[in-house]
Amino acid sequence: MRQRDSLHPDVAAVKGLLARAAIDLEALRLERTLRRKFSPDQPRAPAGQPDGGQWIPSGGGESGSSESDVASREQTILDDGTRVLSLRIRSGRRDYERQDIVTAPDGQSRIFETSGLTQTIRDGETGAVLGRSTFTSTGAEPEAFAQPAFAPPAVTAGAAIVEFALGLYTFYAQRSDPYNRTVLGLSAQEFVPNPQNAANPAIWVGPVTQTMLDAACKRNGQVEKITNQVTRRVRASGRYRTAQDLANRVHFEIHQIVKDMYDPNFKSEISFDAAQNLTRYGAPGSVRLDLLERSVPGTTCIYDYKAGNSKLTLRRARTLATMANMYFPGTVRIIVTQVKPR
Repeated sequence: MRQRDSLHPDVAAVKGLLARAAIDLEALRLERTLRRKFSPDQPRAPAGQPDGGQWIPSGGGESGSSESDVASREQTILDDGTRVLSLRIRSGRRDYERQDIVTAPDGQSRIFETSGLTQTIRDGETGAVLGRSTFTSTGAEPEAFAQPAFAPPAVTAGAAIVEFALGLYTFYAQRSDPYNRTVLGLSAQEFVPNPQNAANPAIWVGPVTQTMLDAACKRNGQVEKITNQVTRRVRASGRYRTAQDLANRVHFEIHQIVKDMYDPNFKSEISFDAAQNLTRYGAPGSVRLDLLERSVPGTTCIYDYKAGNSKLTLRRARTLATMANMYFPGTVRIIVTQVKPR
């Protein structure tokens, strides 16, 4: 009896080790599955061929780029289970400088390849090009690209890219980069700028320089300055009970400052009810936009105040785009950037 009792702690320890090993094994299997399906080092057909740029099945075609092409890699799993693998490419090794692979919890993925201010989006399974856009001083502008005639309709749907773009936007917005600002540029018309050509969507996501953001959204520096000043003042006052209360008070004070400017192209804290009609500030069940700037005709910049690391959801993004168009009629492009107090 005593011998069995003395063995009990050892048995429990062994069981714990086995349980942890099982978890590690399952994680390893998942990682191998993702690498087989979405390997960034899988070879691609050379440019200029009919299938140029598309992934070549393992064992076929020329040998692909080696691991030495990758200067750095960073992998993150977001709160909703979305996995983001971000690769920095060594200069001159590939025809893009950055590759971001966004994998949804169901296993589907999209690949974002960025060269300068031009971004190509591919299907993670086939490598087919879904869209190509360039970020300009007026937002994301679609670029023409060769689309195979036999591409399946599901692959050419621009709206299907948006959720992956939102995941990538959240990934970059959570990082601290003093030299760049994360932006999401897309269409206000159901995220498809050209409904007659859904195979050519304008979606661009990632970090841009402060100079580029200044050209696209001219008030962003002013917005950041106001946000920092108000946040410091509210924190110093101690007149808040929770983090949410702090955020609400910052929202309200910024609203008062912007409202007193009487600028028709710069609006704050616009509230809409469930039927998407203007309603009073803070009305129960209302949806609130933080700051809107009509930068140039057709382009609306949305400054989304965030005190934490919450993800910009598809529903929230659709609301932002719809409301921007309602308040600034004629909006065809929106640029979303998070404003975090420093």
